[in-house]
Amino acid sequence: MRVEIQHRCSSKYIALLRLYCGMSAFIALCASVSLGMWERTELSFAAAAVCALMCCAAVVVPLSFGRISYLRSGGCIKIEKGLLNRHALIINRSDIRGTVIKRGFAQRKLGLCTVVFFTGSGKVRLRGIEIADGRLLDRMLRPEGA
Repeated sequence: MRVEIQHRCSSKYIALLRLYCGMSAFIALCASVSLGMWERTELSFAAAAVCALMCCAAVVVPLSFGRISYLRSGGCIKIEKGLLNRHALIINRSDIRGTVIKRGFAQRKLGLCTVVFFTGSGKVRLRGIEIADGRLLDRMLRPEGA
C-alpha cells in the first residue's frame, strides 16, 4: 500500500520569519534615526538602506519558505525548495543514516521543529514543520535497527 501525504511549510513558521525580519528592520530604522540626529548622514543612509532591505526580506523570505513542500510516499520523501530556482530532492529510507529533530525556543512555543536527515552526501534540513509531522517523519524514515 502506497501512502502519499503532501505538506507545506507551516504558516506559523512564515509568521516567525516575518517577525524576525520586522524586528531587524525596526532596529535598523532606529539606528538610522539616531545617526541622523547626530548628523552622521552617511551612516544614517546606510542604516536606512539596511532597514529597506529588511522590509523587502520580510516579504521575499516568507514567500520562499512558503514554497517548501514535502511528499511522503512509502519509504521515501521528496522535498521541494526555492522561490525562483526550484530544487527537488528525493531521499530513500535506505540512504538515511540517522535523523534528528531540532527545536529552538521560538519553535517550541509555536509547536514547530526542524527535521535533519543525515545521508551519505551530507545533511538535509526540513524546516518549519509541525512537531507531529516531524515525529511521524522521524519514525517513518528512521533506518532499520536505529
